[in-house]
Formats: sequence, C-alpha cells, structure tokens
Amino acid sequence: MQEYRSYANLDDRILNDGDVGFVGFNNRLRPDQLQGGMLVDAQNIRLDRNGEAQVRKGIEVIEAPFAVGGDVLRLPLTGEIDNGTTTILPTTIESANLVGADNKVSIVINDPAVDPGHTFAADDVVAVEGLGFTTVDPNSVAPTSDPLVITSLKTLVSVTDNGDTKTLKYALTGSDETYTTPIVLPQVLNFDLNNNTTQAVIGFNMILDEGSVTEVYASSAFSDPNDNASQYVLIASNLKVVAKNLLTEATVEIAYAPGETIPPTSSMLQAFNKVFIFRKGQVALEWDGSFSAITSGSFEVGKTYTITSLGGNTQANWNTVAGTSGLTYAVGNTFNAATVGVSGTGTATSAFSKVASGTYTQPVQITSTVTTAAGKMTVTAGSAHNLSTGNEVIVEDKAGSNLIVGERYIVTVVDSTTFTIFVQHANESNTPNVIFQQQVSVGLGFTHMPAPEFAVYHQRRLVMPFQFSVNASLNSYTSRGILDEVIASDILDSDTYDQIYAQYRFNAGEADFTVGLHSFSEDNLMVFNRNSIHLISNTTSLQTASTKLLTDEVGCVARQSIQQVGSQVIFLSDNGVYSTQFFDEYNLRGTETPLSEPINETIKRINKDQRGQAVAVYFDNRYFIAVPLDDALRNNAILIYNFLNKQWESIDSVDSEDWDIENLIVAGEGSQRGVYAINRRGGIHKIDARLQGDDLINVSIGGSNETKDVKGSITTRQYTFGNMSRKNWKEFQMHVESSADNTSNFDLSAETENPDGTFTLGTLTSFNGGDALLKTEDVSIRGRIGNRRGHGIQFTVNNTQGRPRIRSLQTQGSTSFRSTQKAE
Repeated sequence: MQEYRSYANLDDRILNDGDVGFVGFNNRLRPDQLQGGMLVDAQNIRLDRNGEAQVRKGIEVIEAPFAVGGDVLRLPLTGEIDNGTTTILPTTIESANLVGADNKVSIVINDPAVDPGHTFAADDVVAVEGLGFTTVDPNSVAPTSDPLVITSLKTLVSVTDNGDTKTLKYALTGSDETYTTPIVLPQVLNFDLNNNTTQAVIGFNMILDEGSVTEVYASSAFSDPNDNASQYVLIASNLKVVAKNLLTEATVEIAYAPGETIPPTSSMLQAFNKVFIFRKGQVALEWDGSFSAITSGSFEVGKTYTITSLGGNTQANWNTVAGTSGLTYAVGNTFNAATVGVSGTGTATSAFSKVASGTYTQPVQITSTVTTAAGKMTVTAGSAHNLSTGNEVIVEDKAGSNLIVGERYIVTVVDSTTFTIFVQHANESNTPNVIFQQQVSVGLGFTHMPAPEFAVYHQRRLVMPFQFSVNASLNSYTSRGILDEVIASDILDSDTYDQIYAQYRFNAGEADFTVGLHSFSEDNLMVFNRNSIHLISNTTSLQTASTKLLTDEVGCVARQSIQQVGSQVIFLSDNGVYSTQFFDEYNLRGTETPLSEPINETIKRINKDQRGQAVAVYFDNRYFIAVPLDDALRNNAILIYNFLNKQWESIDSVDSEDWDIENLIVAGEGSQRGVYAINRRGGIHKIDARLQGDDLINVSIGGSNETKDVKGSITTRQYTFGNMSRKNWKEFQMHVESSADNTSNFDLSAETENPDGTFTLGTLTSFNGGDALLKTEDVSIRGRIGNRRGHGIQFTVNNTQGRPRIRSLQTQGSTSFRSTQKAE
C-alpha cells in the first residue's frame, strides 16, 4: 500500500491495521475490542493452525434407506388433498341422530376451537366413521371394507356453533334414528393409528398408518465383534433398523420383535456385544450383533429371528410360538423362538428381541453333572438352569470334581439344561452332584431392566435411570415417581439389577432430576442432574460404592451434549457450554466461566424449549455440538470449538429448512473415519466429506438427494489503529488461495462505524482480471475503499464459488478529523 517517504508535522500519516491469520471468532465482545486474529463471525468455516480461514468441506449423504408408501398422509398437513378439502385429525362425536323430516343427520361434537386445526364449515367434505345404526348407514366407510377405501364422503350443509359444542349436518334419506357410538363421553379419543374403524370419529378424508410412516428415531455406531475391519452406523425407524457398513457400503436390515415399534424418544447403545434400544416406559429391545445365518436347530428360546431361507422346513417348523400354528411364514417373516432344536434345513438371522421382563427368577442352586475335556467343562443340570450366555456362576459345592469352591465362571448356554465353562483343571467324566450358584442379591432381590430411556456402559455394568418398577406381568412397568435415582446392572449381565446396593439417589426431595450419565476414569461415574452434578466412585464392588456432590451451581440440560476431552467433561448447561475438569487426582470441579462465553450471542439464540435435543461429539481436536437455533424445533446448526486454537471456530449450517441433526456419531476406519450426522427424515450424512463447495443431502423420507451451496462467510474484527480518532479509509489488501479441487470466487463488503455505513467492494473475480481464481492458485488482491470515513472498519467475505482460503487481510487509512466538535 502506498505511503509517503516522509511526513511533515501537519500531514496525516498513513496507518496500517489487519490480520495475518485467523484463530477463532468471538461475538461477545465489541468488534473493536477483539485481539488480532479474532473474527466477529464465522459461518461454515475451518480455521487451520497456520491461520487460514477456509470454507468447510461439503456434507455427503451416505445412506437414506427409508421410504414411505404413496398413500400415507403426514400430519399436520397444510394445503389441499385430492378431494379439495384440508386434512385434519379426527374429532370425537358426542351424539348423532337422523331427522327423517329434514333428511339430515345431525352430529354434535365437542367444540374444536381448542385445536385451531379443527375447523368445519358448510360445503366441507368429511368422512364419518364408527356410528352404530339399525337402518340407514350414516358412515362414510363400510364396516366390512378395507378401512382405507372411502365409500361415501359426506358434504356438510350447515355448521352451528352451540358454545361448548358444534352441530354438523349433512343430507341422508331415512326415518328418525338415534345413532350409538362406542365411546362414552366425555373422554379423550383413544385413536388407534393402525385401525380407526371401530370408533366414532369425524374428520376429513385421510389415511393414517403408523406402520408406514417412517423417520429416524434412534441411531448408534456399531462395531461388529466378528469383524474388526468393519464399522457400522445403525439407524432405527419405527419399522426396522438399518445397518450401514461404512467399509463395504452395504446395508443390512434388522427386524424388531413382532408387533414392536420404536417411539421418537428412543436411544441406542452397544454394550456386552449387544445393541440395546431403550424405550422409556416400554420393554427395551436387544440384538446380539450377529449378521450370520442361524440354522433352525440353533435358536435361543424367547429370542426373535428373521427367516432368510425356508429350506426343507414345513410351515409348522417355523411356528415355534404357542397358538401360532395357523400362521403362514415366508422369507422375511419374524418369529419368537419358543423351542430349541427345530428340525429342518432353513436359516434365519437374529432380530431385535425384547429383554427379559416380568417376575425375576431369583438365582437357585444348580445341581449338575460335569465332564471336562481339554479345558472345557460341560455342565448338565437336573432341571432348567435359567441362564443366558455371559452370566456368571459360582462353585458352591465341588462334590467329587476338580473344581474349587468359590471359583467364578462365565457360561455359554447350549440348551435349557446344559451350559459350558472353561476351566484350568484335569479332565474328568460325569462327576455328579456339583452345585453352581449365580450371584445372590444382597438387598431386596434382583429385578429385570426397568424400562429406561437411556443407559451408559460403566465398569462392565449398564447404569441407567431407575424411574420404573418391573411388574409381574410381562412387558409391564409402573412409574416410581422418582426422577433422580439410577441403578446399575450386575457385572456383564444386562438382565440383573440389585434393588438395594445397585441403586443411587441424589438430592432426594429437591427439585432435581437425572439428565445424563458419563463414565469417567478411575472408576468414577458422573451423574448429571438438571441442577447439580454428582460422582459415584468404586462401583466395582457395589457394597463399597460411594457418592458425593460435585456442584449444585450448575446442571446439564442435554444428555447427549456430554463429552470427555482429556481431563475435561463438556456439556450444555443453562449458562451455555460448560466444562468440568480434574485439576488433580481427587479434585473435580467446574471452571468459573462457561467455555462458550466468547460466543454468548449465539448461545442466547438456542431455543430453550428444544435445547434438550442438543447432541455433541469430539473428533479431530474439535468439539461439535448440534443445537436448535432461533425458533427451530430440531437441531439445525453445529457449533464447533477448536482445541488446537483454543477458540470457537464456526457455526455450521445447511441451506435447507428441512435439515436437522437427530444425532452425531463418530464411526468408521481409515478414510471412512469421521463425524456422521443422522437426519431424522433423510438418513446418514458424513460431515466434512465433499471437496466440492456444496452439500449433497437427503431431507425427505423417500425423496431424492439435493445439492446445496455451502454458504461460507467470515466477518473480521473492527480495525481502528488502536485509537478512537476518525479516519479516512483508503485501501485494503488480501492474500487468497484457491483449493486444489475448485476454482474460487467470493463477494467482499465493508462496514464503517461512526459514521456508520455498509458498502460493497467487489468480488474476487473483479480483482483478478475478470476470472475466478484457478485451482491451487494464490493471489494478492488490492482495492480502493474511497476515503470512506469512520473511526473503525471491518470486512465481510461471502463465499460464492469453491472453497477459497483467506490467508490475511490488511487495511490502510489516516486520521481525518481532529476537531473536538461532533463529526457529521
């Protein structure tokens, strides 16, 4: 930039200010308060250690496996459908009768004004269902027909407002009759999405089929225990789970137990070589992690399987559940195994089964005969042993065997009366009267898994909220009315929970509840409540475990935001993103200010009503946290903290209103390793995957992929030369490099303060001889500002093409106004 060789006393010296690199952004301080290298804003940007600010790589759709039938209607729906009427939910009918003299049916409904979507007017076309009649049918759907086939829609001739009710009339010829409804009013309509033909309802023509409406409700990374080279991402809809192999790109479908679906608030976890799906207040589901085909002689009683080949089996061979002999099975059907050793040559694969529930069978002595060969002991019990593979047994009476009393072994179940263990004893044959015993409860007795909403793996145990008690009847649970208590499973046993020594309660009686759990080092389990944080230590032996309060000054608002980075544990709190840290071996405490304090203006934009959905991961020296900004109902942006630069790096977003992040997952090996974003309506997407300057996404179940530009931008700090004087801003200079994969272009603008003004400076192309910057090319561009006045100036770069690197930016000006009077 031009300067004079020398200056006289009254000359305005030309001054320079700028940045030779960028390390992060801060929108808490004023732009003129920021230190060198700091930005005011960074959207879809990555900041390298060398100070370059580059537009992020694009998002790549990896799998969008779910589809929806063409007849399915998603609610709520705005607009019109084929018959010209707006679709709404059904409304309960309070009473109905036919007045023969008027040839009109009068239907009285509760006033739908409580739901703005329920509006009726004359000439509306509606469907009426469930009215009991003796002469003329007033319904729109024939009771014996397909419930999706509308036989006779009704046109309303009048709608009368009665205050608390409304009367709807439509034409029908017949004699006087009072219709009956199967609903006793007043009561809330118990509407069955799968079969709505048995209830008295009125609504516009619609099709509701829960089994056909699919979204992603839970997801998890999965590592195949039998294949170290393969890693998967599992995504669960209400119909099935799809496993995506990140190495081979193949997908595998995993079914649920018959009649089971997954609600939106589910969570998924891999532990004990199994995958669990937790459904708050409902029996959890588990899958053994095997994709291998199973012969029909190797089923485990009570587990669910999907038929892959019928082979030589007759129909009866697959009907292993009592009372299902009349069913017809085919390839793809699921069934619950009720017997072991079914004959035939067919094969099946394991599906998600319901975990054990109902009355817990407390451990009993297992009197057996043992035979050992080559270190493997076969144990044959005199009756059903009620064990599962992975359970632990203790030698209680060795009888004449080579065992030692008190030895503990992990069992492998062969059938209902036989299991095997590995021993370091001499061979023996048919030694009788050996007694084994499972671990006996030291409290109120064992219970099955108490239908949690989530769980974590800690010290070979599952730890989860203890909000429900397990009833005697299968799959039945009762709320305990306690929200601040957790319970731990027995070691390597997800079905067994001690109701005294394995449960821990925090802040009993206070306005607090458990939000999340995190397994820390040194046998410490952190319990994040809404208003406090606690620590459980020494959980290896439950009788000696202890708890302590870490802090009641801060709590966690989003379970999936909790991440450990070295000695720090980071999470979303009321104050923003907060961090606790072990400062020494025994002292865990929180930092005084939130980690997110520098971007507090962004934190204030998080939708407080939806922030519990926030989810975070740690990868590539960065903390990624997806949050719902502004009025978004789901996570629509990702805030990124760079641990190398020790600064917040970017606010990532996608140029689509339908884009949301249900979960973030770190998965894959080699080049597949990365952060995967799960979109509720699309599927699996990989972050920072496309070298092009665009995102390839899928945001609609059954829809096609869409390409969206990555809208990268930076706004610099305000340059003032370190003083408050008014200046004339004369020139700027930038060093820019294009990526190796794209040509580059961007828009450049500037803003002055006092006096305020915003103006366009041009484009990269305009400063580069009319051409976009070629791949791998770098250039130093210069431009005039035109003596714009202001005490400070800042610049904004908006990317329009490629992924340019902004290396440095400098500006030049001089003091222009020294008067003590007001500057105009």
